[in-house]
Amino acid sequence: MRASNPETASPVVSTRALWWIGAIFFVVVHLVLITENLRAPNQPLGDITYTYPLWIAEAMTSGLWPGLTTDGVYPYLALIPMTIGAYGLNLWFGLCIAVDGIAWWVLARRSIAAAFAWLLFLAVLGPIALGRIDVVTVALAIAAIALVERSPRVAGVVIAIATWIKVWPIVLGLSALLTNRGSTVARWAFVSAVLIGGVGVALGDPAHVLSFLGSQQGRGIQIEAVAATPWLWDAWAGGVSRVIFTPEIFTFEVVGPGTAEVSTLITAIAAIALGIVALAVLRLTVRVKDRPAGFPFAATITLLVSMLVVVNKVGSPQFVSWYGVAVAVLVIWFHPRWSPTLLFGIGIIAVLTHVLYPYAYFDFVDLQYSPLMLITLRNAVEVAVLVVAAIATIRALRVEKLSK
Repeated sequence: MRASNPETASPVVSTRALWWIGAIFFVVVHLVLITENLRAPNQPLGDITYTYPLWIAEAMTSGLWPGLTTDGVYPYLALIPMTIGAYGLNLWFGLCIAVDGIAWWVLARRSIAAAFAWLLFLAVLGPIALGRIDVVTVALAIAAIALVERSPRVAGVVIAIATWIKVWPIVLGLSALLTNRGSTVARWAFVSAVLIGGVGVALGDPAHVLSFLGSQQGRGIQIEAVAATPWLWDAWAGGVSRVIFTPEIFTFEVVGPGTAEVSTLITAIAAIALGIVALAVLRLTVRVKDRPAGFPFAATITLLVSMLVVVNKVGSPQFVSWYGVAVAVLVIWFHPRWSPTLLFGIGIIAVLTHVLYPYAYFDFVDLQYSPLMLITLRNAVEVAVLVVAAIATIRALRVEKLSK
C-alpha cells in the first residue's frame, strides 16, 4: 500500500495565502536566528568571526589555500562560503538568507508543507542553523531532493556542488537511485563532481585537492559525538578520562582508556554501514525497474543522514542541521506510521541541541551535571532515530521489492 500524502486533502487556505504566510514565516525565523547568533552567550558565531577569517587570512598571506595548494579539512569549494564569512557578518547573513531563500522556494514548489516543516526545524534548532558553512550544503541538499523528480540533471549538479563543499550530501546521490530518474541524477552528479575536481586539480595539486578524504583520520573523539558519552561520564565521576582542547582543529575532545581505538573503529564501522546500505540500494535498483520516488527514498535518506551523525567521531552540533533534509523528505513522502515518529525524534534532537549550543555549551565543557544529562539524552534520541530509520528503511525496501 502506498504511503499517503497529507497534501492530497482539500486545501483550507489558498495557495497564494500559504506562500505569503510562508514568506513571512521565513523572514521571522531568520530574524530570530540572526538575533540569537548575535546575542546568545558562548560565541555561537565563533567559526564565522574567528576560524574562517583566520584560515582565509593565512591563505592570503602564505598563498597556500586549503584543499588546493595545501591540505584542507573540507573540499576546496568550501573556500567560497568561508571567504564570504571572513569579510563580515553582513555578507555572511546575506549568504545565509540567499541560499535558504532559494532552497525554500524550490522546496515549496514541490511541497509547501515540507517547506514549512523545514523552517520550523531551523527555528527549533537555533543559532547553529546559520553558524557554519553547513548552512550552504543543507540549502543545496534541500533544493536537490525537491528537484529529483522534476529536474534530475539539475539535482545531480547541485548534489555535486554541495559535496565539494562538505562530503555528506553524497548520500543524496545514492538515495536518488531509488527513484525512476535516479540514474540521471547519479550520472550528472558524477560527471559534475569529476569536472569540479578537475578544476581543483588545475588550480592546485591532486594530493591536496583530495586531502579532505583523510583529514579526520588522526583526530580523536569530539565531546559532542555520541561515542564520547561513556568517557564524559567517567571524567565527571573523577575517573581517568578528561576533556582536552585541541588547538590545531579548534575543538574539544575526550581522551581516556580506549578512545584512540574506538576513534579508529568508528571510521571503519561507518564505512561498512554505508557500504551495506549502498549494496542494498544498488541491488534493488537492478532488480526493480519501476521506482517512482516514495517513502523508500525518504527512509533511505533519513537512515543515511542519521548514520552520518551517529556513527561519527566528530559530532559537531552543526551536523544536526543535516536532519533538515530528512524532515523535508519525510513530509513530502509522508508515511502515516514512520514519518510522525521520525519527525518527533528529530524535533527532540533539535530542541536539545539548541539548548546545549550555544546556551549550555561551556557548562558542558566543564562537565556540569545538567548539560551532561542533556547531551546524553540528545545522543540517546539520535541513536533511537537511527534504529527506527533503519527498521523503516528495511521494511520499505522489502515492500518495494515485493510489490514489483
